[in-house]
Amino acid sequence: MTSPLLRGKIYSHKKFTFQDGGQADKLLILVNEPTGTTDWIFVKTTSQPKPKDTQGCHSTHNLYVLNLGEDFFRKKTWVQFHELYPFNHQALLKAKLGGDIQEKGQLREQTTRALLNCMRKSEDLSPVELGWLK
Repeated sequence: MTSPLLRGKIYSHKKFTFQDGGQADKLLILVNEPTGTTDWIFVKTTSQPKPKDTQGCHSTHNLYVLNLGEDFFRKKTWVQFHELYPFNHQALLKAKLGGDIQEKGQLREQTTRALLNCMRKSEDLSPVELGWLK
């Protein structure tokens, strides 16, 4: 029996810390398939309008746009991948046990593949980061 895919799962992180030190409740999407002690790699989402508004891939802007009601999201959502957020297994487990991170939903497999393909087209992700998406 195979285990269910983790890639494409949507998590709520109640105390997500931004690079400027601020914290907020954010929805994150897992973009790799972690095994054992492999880091879990997330991208963040926002419902705040961004430069590109049409559904789909905007790799030159490091965005993937999900329309209103698509997959899990109840609002038009911009998946931002200019920054990837790795969590080591221990930190993620601690956050889950503390209630700071909770699984909320799952992207459709087709949407997950489209998002990953879009990310692979980005010129801003390093070879190491692109390797995380395998």
